Amino acid sequence: MAAAASPDLTARAAHGALARQLRLARQGRSMLFPFIGRSVRFEVWAHYPRHDAIDSSGRWQFYFHAHDRTEQDSARHPQEHGHIHLFRRSPQGKLTHFAGLALDARGLPLCWFTTNQWVTGERWAAASSLVRELAHFELRLRGPLAGAGLWLADMVRVYAKPLRQMLLQRDAALARHCARHDQTPAQARVDRRVAVWSSLPVNWPQDALSAAGPMTQ
Repeated sequence: MAAAASPDLTARAAHGALARQLRLARQGRSMLFPFIGRSVRFEVWAHYPRHDAIDSSGRWQFYFHAHDRTEQDSARHPQEHGHIHLFRRSPQGKLTHFAGLALDARGLPLCWFTTNQWVTGERWAAASSLVRELAHFELRLRGPLAGAGLWLADMVRVYAKPLRQMLLQRDAALARHCARHDQTPAQARVDRRVAVWSSLPVNWPQDALSAAGPMTQ
């Protein structure tokens, strides 16, 4: 299992995430801007960026999108504007969903969540495999989304310990579902009654301020 992030690492990540949002705020922008600010017209379901963002190592991929607000979706946070899907990427380009991060219309994080396999068509991996990624998580990109990648990596580091629990809870919830409905794991992962297996509420920026301690200008 992955070791919990050290207090110093968590504090540095909290400082980094807050600083990036503050710089955007001083420009009158939010964390939504790196994803959709240059788009002429925002479209639901479309990926932002269009072909997803892939870090320089090729091991991670992410994008932002939003669902149609008219859809009935009890799993979605009531204040959600859209969300980021973060994937682990194999050398062959196969994607495994790591976590989703919901944002409100101001670009503030609302909650982390895990999805069922059918939601993204991912290549499923056990939580025990995914939590090992938390110890040395990095996202490095070039271009307009470089800053957003660093911010997202800091968000993962800030919440590393509860994210570990959320991923383990995902697999526990799937197991309970299988027992309750007499399904195999493969059947449960395509059961469209379940879109989200587990979630983690975010109290932002209070969580970051608690983790960061005194900030210097």
